Amino acid sequence: MTSRPILLVALAAGLLSVLAVTTTPPSPHADEHGDEARVFGERACLDYGVTAGSVAYDSCANRAARAFERGEPDIAYMQARATRDARDACLSQGLPPQTVDYRHCVTDQIGKRIR
Repeated sequence: MTSRPILLVALAAGLLSVLAVTTTPPSPHADEHGDEARVFGERACLDYGVTAGSVAYDSCANRAARAFERGEPDIAYMQARATRDARDACLSQGLPPQTVDYRHCVTDQIGKRIR
């Protein structure tokens, strides 16, 4: 009877050591925003038609996430709308999205819209 509790303790210790080895700590390069705020920021930008993976999207998601972290969802959505409107204005000028001129245009347009 005494060997059974010892066996259970040994199994539990083995399981805990396996879990400790396989569990990875959070990356030191994790995004500066909380995970939930980042998800909300990305969703706001996607909802306003900002294309995922674009420079404008990354900037939009970062600004919106900061606003959500501060508890300012109206500001977050304003950031997403400003990014969408800036993109549309630059595309209407005939600027190809892959160019430096387009990036500068979007940056300038966003700055004009969120003052």
